Amino acid sequence: MSETPTFNPKSSRFDQSTFSGRLSHFRQMVDPKTLLTTPTELKAAQGLLERHAKGEAADVSDDDLWEAKRIKDAVIHPVTGEEMFLPGRMSAFVPVNTIPTAGMLLARSPAATVFWQWINQSVNVMCNYVNRSGATIDTSQVAQAYGLAVGVSCSIAVGAGKLVQSGPPWVRRLGIAVPYAAVVAAGASNVAFTRLPEMTHGVPVVDADGNALGVSKKAAVTSVAMTVASRNVVLPIAPMLLPPITLGAMRAAMPFIKGTPALAVEVGLVAASIYFALPVAIAIFPQELAIPVNALEPEFQGLKDSHGNVVTSVLCNKGL
Repeated sequence: MSETPTFNPKSSRFDQSTFSGRLSHFRQMVDPKTLLTTPTELKAAQGLLERHAKGEAADVSDDDLWEAKRIKDAVIHPVTGEEMFLPGRMSAFVPVNTIPTAGMLLARSPAATVFWQWINQSVNVMCNYVNRSGATIDTSQVAQAYGLAVGVSCSIAVGAGKLVQSGPPWVRRLGIAVPYAAVVAAGASNVAFTRLPEMTHGVPVVDADGNALGVSKKAAVTSVAMTVASRNVVLPIAPMLLPPITLGAMRAAMPFIKGTPALAVEVGLVAASIYFALPVAIAIFPQELAIPVNALEPEFQGLKDSHGNVVTSVLCNKGL
């Protein structure tokens, strides 16, 4: 059993400089069990962390402090300090996204395709808003992003679906990739437009000691690009492509699997795929990005920290 690291309220229990450390961290963050956290448990966790900050928790073990931080981080937004809307938390991602994903895979008519793409993008914009990296957001911008994402996803899903079905046999085999393509394109548009205010006005950046240095537009662009790559390109691969391939193989080997049992199997495969793929995808990049100052605006060049050392990199919250 590994030794419990000394508690640090500004850090993670797991080494965030390694993929395995981030994977362990995000497995905790997306654990659906934290959705059962009661207000009393949250208040107790926050109180314990406040005691530690005041130097009044010397009798508390590192294990207990890390557990308190785990509870707080799963419920409280890291920038706003407010309790996050429950269905939009990362710990709710698996249960909230399973049904829309299964619906998109099982849709057999243009109307069903449009309906499930709309539901999926509604869930996406909620998740993007709740897990934004900045403190504020323009609701009109969110509405525009929502409309764009719905339009893009429905257009691609319906249009590409018709093209595939009207093509030769080898093209029709690509049909399982249509929902994935629609989700990737719409998801990227959704994230980009929902978080456009961050790229327009910048996100807060701090030095290694947590001292505020200002806001950076270039840091915001980097954060959004990495979010799109991990959540909108990598994450959908497992739940959008593996279940239909797996179910197709099962049906070939066991043709009696059809109807309700087949539906239950596909929904189960989708849930399992999301559960295992989500922490892997979001662990690709650190949540707290370290960005070299030479990649940022001129005002961040030549700054010094509280120790008199030149700041060579800044930290910012990437968002999820």
